[in-house]
Amino acid sequence: MGRKSSTIELSTTDREYLELQTRARTIQAQTVSRARIILLKSEGISIEEIADKVGMNRKSVMLCLKKFKEGGVENALFDAPGRGRNAEITDEEKAWIINLACQRPVDLGYAAETWTYAKLTAHINKTAEAAGYTRLSTIHKSTINIILDEADIKPHKITYYCENRDSEFDQKMHNVLLVYKQLSLQFDEEGNLFPFEEDGQVVHVLSY
Repeated sequence: MGRKSSTIELSTTDREYLELQTRARTIQAQTVSRARIILLKSEGISIEEIADKVGMNRKSVMLCLKKFKEGGVENALFDAPGRGRNAEITDEEKAWIINLACQRPVDLGYAAETWTYAKLTAHINKTAEAAGYTRLSTIHKSTINIILDEADIKPHKITYYCENRDSEFDQKMHNVLLVYKQLSLQFDEEGNLFPFEEDGQVVHVLSY
């Protein structure tokens, strides 16, 4: 009698996230294949069968599962920076996430008054591409948690910030990010200010 193939445990949130990746049309094919590998292994499918189903060799399947074991779903799906994936979330993308977190789900067609991290992540994954932030269509709940923690926002605990939102937030966000971009262009890679030409115009940038 053959030995039963091992399985991996997936949380409900991780399973929903992986299933979303397999249905996405804008992400890389290898990301879809890796998501399928993890889902298939959670069902107890053998390495050989998985390799046959996803059209990858056995070594690649094992590497994906190894990365999952070492660092979770995002570590398994995406390559490290410098190997084909732009893992850095831009300031504009972070601002868009924070903007959504500061809106009531009920105003966006949901029944709830406040977000759970899982529901917010699902909404971001679903709407990011249409909003022009395709990278965020694959963002994981843990990354959103980190971004909101850094901004000291707890969308599942507080509601008062939803009551008096600035209707011009999006335009102001764009303007502020543009100022920071203009300012950054005045410094070299080591953080030194480029010297001004003696007869050139000196530009001062102020953001508050």
